Amino acid sequence: MILPFSSLFRRFVPQLLHIIVLPIFFFCFMLIYKPLDVVLYFGNEWFAVHLTIISCIILLCVTLSRLLFYYLPIRLNVAIYIFWCLMEVILSSLFVALYLWLALHRISPYFEVVASSFNYIFLTSVIPYTILALSLRVFEYKQKFANPEENSAQRMRFYDSRHNLKFVVNPDSLLYIAAEENYINIYYIENRKEKCYVLRNSMKSIEEICLDNGMIRCHRSFYINPRHVEVLRKDKEGVMYAELDVKESRHVPVSKSYYKTLSDALY
Repeated sequence: MILPFSSLFRRFVPQLLHIIVLPIFFFCFMLIYKPLDVVLYFGNEWFAVHLTIISCIILLCVTLSRLLFYYLPIRLNVAIYIFWCLMEVILSSLFVALYLWLALHRISPYFEVVASSFNYIFLTSVIPYTILALSLRVFEYKQKFANPEENSAQRMRFYDSRHNLKFVVNPDSLLYIAAEENYINIYYIENRKEKCYVLRNSMKSIEEICLDNGMIRCHRSFYINPRHVEVLRKDKEGVMYAELDVKESRHVPVSKSYYKTLSDALY
């Protein structure tokens, strides 16, 4: 089973790895190489003490960032992920600089200390960020090619708001998806009957997987599978809706702004 980028990178284990690896790598790198300007700034006898405290500050900042990353329903792509990592470095730099500025009796202006802290934290973070990202990608592709028969039959995998896999369905069996407050109702065909699976998540979070599997947005609160649309109609009041090829299925509303996109997909 291959996980989508957004789901794979937002699972609990990758967050835990970032929390552990980033501060440890920083501590080990600085302890081994001991940059001369840093040693002179801290003082040789206090170098290890300051380095330990700074590593703990980075640990706390990354922990806070990764908890937010895990729980917030953000639609993730490469650009947003890189931006988030950069914000982690900036957040760590601000708090590390504050500690140094206070602990060393404000020898230098605060923002000069911020700039210096950012340089070192950024340079020492690039390697672990890259290794972690590549490792997750390698894991993804290994999972993909380990079970070629399973992956040959494409499936749509739906995750809840905490990024736990909850529902897997064949795209051809999917009828439509409707939003209802903090939940989405996934309607699909099973044994020639319409069934519904209720999932706690938002429409925004499933946008990518829907578009990748041929689903079309037909309303602010609906995605529809055009393969099951039999007729597009407009009633006397001018309300547009789609009739599906499944008996007793509801009429799915179609907004004017989405009508052309849906009609183009049908003809």
